[in-house]
Amino acid sequence: MHPEAQDGFDLRHFLNVLGRRRGIVFGCTALLTVLATIVVFQLTPRYLAEAEIMLNTRQTRIVDVQAVVSGLQSDASVVRTEVEVLQSPALAAKVAQKLDLVSNKLFNPRLATPTVWQRMNPVPALLQRLDDTFGLSDAASPASPDEQKRTEFDAAVTALMKNLTIFNDGRSYIIKIGFDSPDPDLAASVANTYANLYLLEQLEAKFAATRRATEWLNEHLGDLQQKLQASDRAVQLYRDEHGLTQSPLKAGAGTGTVALQQLSELNSQLIIATADHAEKEANLRQIQDMLKGPAGADAASQVLASPTIQALKEQQSKLRQQEAELASKYRPAHPAMINIRAQIADLNRKVSEEINNIVRGITNEVNAARTRENTMREQLRLLEQTTARQNTAEVGLRELERQAEANRVLYETFLNRFKQTSSQQDIQEADARLVSQAEVPALPSFPKPTLLIGISLFLSMIIGGIVAFTAETLDNGFRSSEQIERIAGIPFLGLVPGMKSGMRPHDLVLRKPVSNYAEAIRSVRTALRFSNVDSPPKVVLVTSSVPQEGKSTFAISLARSVARSGGRALIIDCDLRHPTVGHTLGQSDDADLLEYFRDDTDLSQLVKVDAESTLHYIPTRGGTANPQDLLGSQHMRNFLLAARERYDLVVLDAPPVLAVTDALVLSHLVDATLFMIRWERTPRPVALGALGVLQTQGRHLAGAVLTRVNIRKHAKYGFGDHGYYYGRYGNYYGTDA
Repeated sequence: MHPEAQDGFDLRHFLNVLGRRRGIVFGCTALLTVLATIVVFQLTPRYLAEAEIMLNTRQTRIVDVQAVVSGLQSDASVVRTEVEVLQSPALAAKVAQKLDLVSNKLFNPRLATPTVWQRMNPVPALLQRLDDTFGLSDAASPASPDEQKRTEFDAAVTALMKNLTIFNDGRSYIIKIGFDSPDPDLAASVANTYANLYLLEQLEAKFAATRRATEWLNEHLGDLQQKLQASDRAVQLYRDEHGLTQSPLKAGAGTGTVALQQLSELNSQLIIATADHAEKEANLRQIQDMLKGPAGADAASQVLASPTIQALKEQQSKLRQQEAELASKYRPAHPAMINIRAQIADLNRKVSEEINNIVRGITNEVNAARTRENTMREQLRLLEQTTARQNTAEVGLRELERQAEANRVLYETFLNRFKQTSSQQDIQEADARLVSQAEVPALPSFPKPTLLIGISLFLSMIIGGIVAFTAETLDNGFRSSEQIERIAGIPFLGLVPGMKSGMRPHDLVLRKPVSNYAEAIRSVRTALRFSNVDSPPKVVLVTSSVPQEGKSTFAISLARSVARSGGRALIIDCDLRHPTVGHTLGQSDDADLLEYFRDDTDLSQLVKVDAESTLHYIPTRGGTANPQDLLGSQHMRNFLLAARERYDLVVLDAPPVLAVTDALVLSHLVDATLFMIRWERTPRPVALGALGVLQTQGRHLAGAVLTRVNIRKHAKYGFGDHGYYYGRYGNYYGTDA
C-alpha cells in the first residue's frame, strides 16, 4: 500500500520524499548556509570579559560585638538585591566617569566614523532639508555645552548598561560581572572597574555609618555621666535620712535591710510549714474515709506501704490457701478446719491493731504540724509590725535605686558601644571579595563561526525538508495506481513510460518489442482482457480529460501491439476536430471516416494498412459541423458492429472528455473505455472532473492508464507497480528505452 494510505508516521515514505526532492533540500541547504556564512563573517566580533565576586556570608570581627553596619544575610533575596545594585544606573555612571567613556567612540556616536551605508543613505539629508524648508520640527533653542555633555554622558551610561551582564546561578554566592565589547581591552577594563567600584562603595558605606555612630555616641556620653552621678548621690542621701541599713543577703540575692531579710526567710518557712500541715491532714482524712468505706483501710497507700501490714497480709494469704485445701478434704466441724479459722481470726486482729497504730501516728504528726504553723504565723505577725515602718521609706528608696540603675545601664551601654565603634572604624571589611579579575579575552565570544555555521546548516536542512514536504503536499497530480484507485475510485490498468529518445513510442513497439515501453503496452492489454473474463472487450475507446496526455500515442501503440502479436487490429480516428492517427501513420488524401457517413461506403473501402505493421486504420480529415450526431448515429453503430466481426480489437481514438462530448457519445457504443491520465502533470481536480462526467453520462469505464511516466523518477516513490520495476530493473528487458 502507498504510504499516503497509512496512518501515523512512515519512515520509508519520509525518506522517499527527501530522496525525490533532494534537489530542493540540497538547494535550500546550500543557499541558506552560504548566506549564513556570509552574514557570520560580516558580523563585527565582540569580546566578553568576566570578573567574579563572592558575597561574604561570614564576617570577620576583631571584637565580639555586632557591627554598626551588619553583614549580608545568606538568602536569595539579598543576593538578588546585590545583583540589582550592580545593575543600577548610579554605579554605571561612576564606571563611565572613571573610564571617561564619553571620549570613546564606541559609547559616543558623535565620535564614531560613519559607515559606508550611513554616508550613502540619503534619508537623513532629505529629512533635514524638509525640516529646513517647511519647519516640520518644533523650533527649539540649541543645547548648551553643559546640556550636550550631559546628554552624551547619559548616552554612554545607557550603552554601558546595555552591554553589561550580571549573572548569579541561584545556587551560590558568586556573582559574575561580564561586559561585551568589540575592544577586548576595554571589555576587561570595564568588568574590573565595575567589581572594584562595587567593593569600594561597600567600604565607604560602612566607614560613613561607623563615623556617624561614633560622633553621636561621643556627644551623649557626657550628659549620661552627669545623670548617673546625680542619681547615685540621691540614693545615698535618702538612706542616711531614713536609717535604711544595708545588710548582705544570700549569694546572688543583692542587698536589703535586716528586717526584710528576716521577714523573707520566715515567710518562706511558713509556706513550707503550711504545705506540710495541709499534706498530713489530707492523708489523715483519706485514711479515715477509707476506714468507713467498703474497701476498708486496705486501700490506703500508707497502710499498704507498712512492712508489718505487708507481712501479715502474706500470712493471711497463705492461711486462706491452706483453708481452701483443707475444705476440699474435711467438713467445717473438723478440728483442722477449726484450727485454721482460729489462726486466720488471730491474724485479722493483728492487722486491725497495726492499722490503728498507723492512724494514731498520722494524727500525732498532723497536730505537731498545726502547732508549728501557728507558731510561725505569730512570729510573722510580730515581724511585720516591726518592718511596717521601714516599708514606707523603702518605696521611695527603690524608686531612686531604679532611676540610678537605669542611668548606669544606659551609660555603660553607650560607653561600650563608643569603644566598639571607635575600635572598628579602621578595620571595616566589604561584604564581598574579588574572586577573579577579568582577563583580556583572546577569542571573540560572538560570533562563533563554527557553531553558527553548524546551526545554520542544521536549520537550513530543516527548512529544505519543510520546503520539500510542502512541494510534495502541493503536488496535485497522480503518480501511482494506489492514488487512482483510492482517490478516483476506478481500476488501474497500467502505466506507460515516457520516451526521451528520438524514436516515436508507437514505433518502439515494433522495433524494440522487448523494451519496457512495449512491455507496458502488453501489460495494459492483459489488464484490459481480464477486466471482463467472460467477454473480453473487442471495441475499446481511448480518451482523456485534456489534450497532450498521450492518448493518441497510446491508442496507436495498443493497436500495433495487437497487430504485431498476430492479431487483427483496427484503429479509428474519432477526433473529428483535431485528427491525429492518419497524420501519424501516413494518411493519404483518399477516403476517410466521413466518407462512410456521406456515401455509406463499405468498411473495406475505408480501411488503410500501416506500412510498418499489419495494423489497419481509418483516418479522418475532420471539418464536420455535427460530430456528436455522426458518432452517435445508427450508421456508426452499424459500422462498429461490422468491425467487431472482422477484427480482434477495434480501438477508437476519441477527443478529450472536458473539451467536447464526443467521447461520452462513443462510450455507449463500445465494450470498454480507457481513460488516460498523464503522470504527475494532469491536475487531480481536472482528471476527477472528467471521470465524474464519464461515470454519470458515459458507459463501460474499464479503468485508467498513467501515461508519459518518468520511470526513474517514479521508481524513487517506492510504489510497488510496474513502473517501479521498469525504473529499478530496466536492464531486465534488455533496454532502457
